[in-house]
Amino acid sequence: MAPSIEDFLFETTKELVDIESISTNEGLICDYVAQKLEDIGCYEVVRVGNNVVATSRNYDPAKGTILAGHLDTVPAFGEVRAIVEDDLIYGLGVVDMKAGVAVMIRLANDFCDRENLRFIFYASEEIARSFSGLLEVERADPNLLKGAGAVLLEPTGGYIEAGCQGTARFKVGIRGKRSHSARAWMGINAIERCGQLLSFLDELEHSAVDFGGVTYRPALVTTKIEGGIAGNVVPDYAEVTINLRYAPSESDEATISRYIALIEQQLEADLGDAIEVVDIAPSAPPSLGNPIIGALNRSGVRGVRSKLGWTDVAFFYERGIAAVNYGPGDPELAHTKDEVISRSEIEEAHQVLRRLIISL
Repeated sequence: MAPSIEDFLFETTKELVDIESISTNEGLICDYVAQKLEDIGCYEVVRVGNNVVATSRNYDPAKGTILAGHLDTVPAFGEVRAIVEDDLIYGLGVVDMKAGVAVMIRLANDFCDRENLRFIFYASEEIARSFSGLLEVERADPNLLKGAGAVLLEPTGGYIEAGCQGTARFKVGIRGKRSHSARAWMGINAIERCGQLLSFLDELEHSAVDFGGVTYRPALVTTKIEGGIAGNVVPDYAEVTINLRYAPSESDEATISRYIALIEQQLEADLGDAIEVVDIAPSAPPSLGNPIIGALNRSGVRGVRSKLGWTDVAFFYERGIAAVNYGPGDPELAHTKDEVISRSEIEEAHQVLRRLIISL
């Protein structure tokens, strides 16, 4: 006898957790997902590397709904395999986002005869953007990513998390003058010169930004500092790494330029201090007016809030496709050793997305 939908969701989530899929090692989980989709028998299934795209027959990109989810996890904290306790599943990636992948597989089963559905399972979301499986699919065939709207099944606790904040990483080089520590007055200590910048960052106040019906919370945070030569040398160079998280309320270029100007005010160009932008992942607006996203909002979600972290909502937005995050699991448990999800959370996400597809 075939398992109930509820048991299917629970067991599939467990099976996915049991397949180790740390970023760049998604071969086995991709095999699993591709076979599940092939077994359904009514989708055009295309595999590109360790990415799988399943598209319904007679798909029209102008009307198509995309459901997307990544297959990889962050590195393991310990045991990788799932631990089941009553109606709970513990394990690496169960929240981010193997429960969401299980929901996608179930929905593909539910709507075998439905037109204008596309399921995208992709690799290497958890590492540098240049490794993204979405980019790999795009290089192979950009048509595989087209649609009228997209839902990323990132963990959101049952809420729509709209848009996403952009992120940029800066490296700030602070210069000094080397000397023997016994004659410290002859040098300029680059590490100590970092104090002004660090105090500025610590005291900088960020106002919440209301935009597009949700509230974003920008941040400018020191994430790393390096410096020093030897125990008896006044260092002539130190480097501070700063991470910016910013709302999508203005252009990425304008926001980043504004923050660079603030940082530069704390530097001494005459001494050789300089700032370098080493990484940018753009922001994306809420897009709540999109018909597919509007229909999702009417399908029983718990509410709408902003996405404070970066997700591939921005990837789709860059390509003219409105997207939001909605999926099972508490996002605050993502990337922690305490990842756990309940049967009811998985079932709730499945029911909401099922109502969405039926309504379109």
